[in-house]
Amino acid sequence: MTTFEDTAMMARFVRDYLGLLDERVDGITRQLQSGDDLTAHISLLSLESTSSMVGAKELAKIAGLLRGALDRGQRTTVPALLTAMTAEAAKVRDRLKLSG
Repeated sequence: MTTFEDTAMMARFVRDYLGLLDERVDGITRQLQSGDDLTAHISLLSLESTSSMVGAKELAKIAGLLRGALDRGQRTTVPALLTAMTAEAAKVRDRLKLSG
């Protein structure tokens, strides 16, 4: 059973997630463009896990695909995945703001 405290804690988590989402996506983009793959990998893992926690499964999937591409050295797929990540983050932001 969900308590008021649980609901309030999740609402705050979602609010914090949304407050940082654009900055996180921009940071990952900058990290990848500058070749800082290790930091990007860590940032993508964080985005993937927090996105899963708020129900943004498609964004989590894209972050995982990006991490996998980095792990396999498939840099040619990175631009398309970055575009997809940015577009999906905008959808998540709009969807979660409407539900919150």
